[in-house]
Amino acid sequence: MEKKNSFFDTLQEVLGKVSVKLSGNIYINAIKDGMLAYMPFAFIASIFLIIAFFPVPAFTDFVSNITGLKAGIWQGKLALVNDASLGIGGLLVLLAISRSLADKLNINGMQVTLTSVVAFVLLVPFGSDKSGSFIATTYLGAQTIFLSIIISIVTAKVYQFIDRKGIKIKMPAAVPPAVSAPFESIIPSLVVITLFWILRLVIDAFNGGSALAIFNTVLGMPLQAVGGSLPGIIIVKIFSQLLWFFGIHGDSIVNGVMTPIFQVLQDANKTISMAGGTPTNIICQSFWDSFGGIGIVGSIIAIILIAKSKRYKEMKKIAGVPYIFNVGEPTLFGIPLMMNVVYFIPFILSNVVSILIAYAAFALKLVPVCTGIAQVPWTTPLIVSGYLTTGSVAGSILQIVCLVAVVLLWLPFVKIADNQILQEEKQLESQMKEETHKEA
Repeated sequence: MEKKNSFFDTLQEVLGKVSVKLSGNIYINAIKDGMLAYMPFAFIASIFLIIAFFPVPAFTDFVSNITGLKAGIWQGKLALVNDASLGIGGLLVLLAISRSLADKLNINGMQVTLTSVVAFVLLVPFGSDKSGSFIATTYLGAQTIFLSIIISIVTAKVYQFIDRKGIKIKMPAAVPPAVSAPFESIIPSLVVITLFWILRLVIDAFNGGSALAIFNTVLGMPLQAVGGSLPGIIIVKIFSQLLWFFGIHGDSIVNGVMTPIFQVLQDANKTISMAGGTPTNIICQSFWDSFGGIGIVGSIIAIILIAKSKRYKEMKKIAGVPYIFNVGEPTLFGIPLMMNVVYFIPFILSNVVSILIAYAAFALKLVPVCTGIAQVPWTTPLIVSGYLTTGSVAGSILQIVCLVAVVLLWLPFVKIADNQILQEEKQLESQMKEETHKEA
């Protein structure tokens, strides 16, 4: 009689197929590469912005006194790093994704990247004054990330299509590649630029609208509405944890899709905060990193609190310290949590508990919404990240509340697993004693 697949076998099979398609998708991978290339600048800018807008008035006064400058002046100098990095975030993402996608499609990376820049500039609104035309940096920042992604993909695909058809200026074989490559790219680049130029003319014909405004209205706003909603982030987190449960790097797959959305929401909060206003986007990159990821850490804390088995006592030494810096691999592989049916419920739902608690605290205004100014690395310890991202001790307290809640969720399941291991260890000790007695 043929054995029927269990629920977990079926789920693993379905998720495995989905993950293979997503992880093998060159466009998702190119977007992920682009956002990863963007991340260091987000952290660097955050360092300068944290110093400039440190949420302690005494610190601001101290810097003003030792520099002899008004706060607005020295803060503006520090903010220059933000203007030079995240201020052109959309352009940085465009460059990174274009190059990554060109490499994956095996086409001329340099020319595709430059062509994408020209196409991007064609669709960005121009301003003008007495000195001539200009592009405001507002149209180069994170709000253009969605547009940058589309331009990068369209440019690369059109370029690839023309290139594969062999429609290009062919130079003699004796001409060095460094010289021939730019000439061969003229026709593919011309086609791409002409297409975006025509699109610009069409857009201009409709009451002077901009591609950025149209795109953000048609696609950007719906993406932000879904990705920035409580149900949306819960579904995404559950999907990520399901992948992790079966040994698939869930964050790697999910972040490729969600990071652009979270970054746009993060940038909107940052802009409002720097202007002295109150940010409104509860869900953003900081929420995802500092509050949406409090879950699995509850397992190792529960083990530290109640575990009696020898195996788990050793795990305390191995997994406890790394989790101070949110490094969870020792816990995932050492306990193990993955493919462990006993831990399925807390593994999938502990992060959701943290998300619900944090979202409620922000929505009820018990804790200030993440300012967007500090985008700290994911390795930043809890309590510290809560304070920096919200600019308030209430953020740290909220993380502690979330941590207590997820530990309480993990405790009964850890107790069950620990008892099972204790029984196994007792049986093993009995067997060893019997074997020793027989040998004697």
